[in-house]
Amino acid sequence: IVCAVYGVILGHSWEDMFGNVLNVVKTAMPALYFLMLVGFVSASWIASGTIPYLIYIGLKIIHPSIFLFAAMVITAISSLATGSSWAIVTSLGLAMGGIGTGLGIPMSLTAGAVVSGCFLGDKWSPLSDTPNLAAASTGQNIIRLFTHMIPTSGLGAVIGAVVFLAVGFRYSGSGADTSAVTQLMEGLSSSFQLNILLLAPILFVFVMAILKFPILPALVIGIGIGMAEAVLFQGKSFQELSGIVWNGYVSETGNEVIDSLLTRGGAMSIAGLVLLLFAAFTFAGILERIGILDAIMDKLLLIIKGTGSLIACTVVTSMLGVFLSSSVYVSMILNGRMYMSAYKKRNLDIINLSRAIDEGAAYMGGMCPWSGGTLLVVSSLGISAWSYFP
Repeated sequence: IVCAVYGVILGHSWEDMFGNVLNVVKTAMPALYFLMLVGFVSASWIASGTIPYLIYIGLKIIHPSIFLFAAMVITAISSLATGSSWAIVTSLGLAMGGIGTGLGIPMSLTAGAVVSGCFLGDKWSPLSDTPNLAAASTGQNIIRLFTHMIPTSGLGAVIGAVVFLAVGFRYSGSGADTSAVTQLMEGLSSSFQLNILLLAPILFVFVMAILKFPILPALVIGIGIGMAEAVLFQGKSFQELSGIVWNGYVSETGNEVIDSLLTRGGAMSIAGLVLLLFAAFTFAGILERIGILDAIMDKLLLIIKGTGSLIACTVVTSMLGVFLSSSVYVSMILNGRMYMSAYKKRNLDIINLSRAIDEGAAYMGGMCPWSGGTLLVVSSLGISAWSYFP
């Protein structure tokens, strides 16, 4: 509202500004449809046992001698499966903290592994809001975004995993208490009928994506496969499933960590974010139309000399955007709109812009001391904001 009033003062009409808002929203609509389906996907795949089975597999690989490496991999798999870094931090992350303490590993190191895994998995998950937003704000296909992050985020993940593996051997003690992991695995296996067939929905969607099949109908079919397996393997009725995919899955295993981890999803879980995105796109559309983003870009172009400096500048301002706004979402949307014309002028594929803002902003959600993600990590694991930064 303040931005629109400022635009009127500068001489722009509301019709002119709102016309640009509609153009911004139009470019984001394919990704917004995808985002709306995410709630259905997560709920149906939890009800089917697909996501619990992925978490179960991750927990099986834990071993004291490779604890930090395993903590990163397990939280990454779980975050990838659930699409929520925050949920994994407050559930599995908390469990990992307890196990690490039992092993004599400093909590800051354990937290570093947990945060790295959680935000890595979240950034790569098709169920997560951050990569969907990076794609939406630049009008790109999210599957292309994942493939373009392999040389950068993929290499970073490998380097991080190797470092955690090497550091972890310094703390490889014996007689560690892994009872928390055992309890989680027993809770999952007793609450769900787990078998290899539960991976069918995820495998189908990924195969269809590789074959260049349109992602929206592929997801709809994946939801259908998940609902069929929920009936076949978990004994759910169609009436139960219709409520689950709309309002979300409610876990009632009695295990606090599992219930916190699996109580989520549903169409209504995405409603708040969709409304927030419409508000943010309105803000970005007005900022763009009245020339504020152009004014900022004019100053940045004074230091941008080539393609490398353009991408580096995008990453840096995406990171700074989180520190200035306390919001990954706001940083992604504004940087996506601000740099669009600069990338087009250099004939760069806009997928490079999507990747730069995703990789620049997403991790800062767990690094910026006053952002929601960092506050969640600090409160969940009981450590200071900067202790796990290295």
